[in-house]
This record gives sequence, C-alpha cells and structure tokens, in this order.
Amino acid sequence: MRALMNLAIEPALHLFEVSALVILSPTSQQAVIRVLKVLADTPMGAVKIVRDRYPRSRAHQVISRHNLPDNLSFA
Repeated sequence: MRALMNLAIEPALHLFEVSALVILSPTSQQAVIRVLKVLADTPMGAVKIVRDRYPRSRAHQVISRHNLPDNLSFA
C-alpha cells in the first residue's frame, strides 16, 4: 500500500482516506477526483498533507479513518 506521509506536518498515527478535486490544467479547467490514503494524526493534518502534495487540489473531504497497529506507527 502506498500512502502519503509528511512527518514535518504531522506524525503518522492514523490512516485517513481523503477525497480531493485535483485541477489538471488551470487553462482548460479540467479536474479529477482522487481518493488518497494519508498517514497523519488528525483529519486537518491529512488535508494539509494532501494540499502539500497537490497544491492545485480543492474540495477536500476526509472519508474514513483507521487506527494503525502499534508496531506500524512511525511517531
């Protein structure tokens, strides 16, 4: 499984699924909806990580949150 993570923003304590509208080209106004897996501590931190990775993303929504087993936490 590949998941976005940025320890400079938040520790990776939970697995979030975040839906985001990512604008492909600002001139053509084309966009796609992506569902991303993000390792973060809070829902707002997960959204910040998505915004950091996809600066043109809009309409973020946290879909789900799962706890990681203790041996998989990176904090």
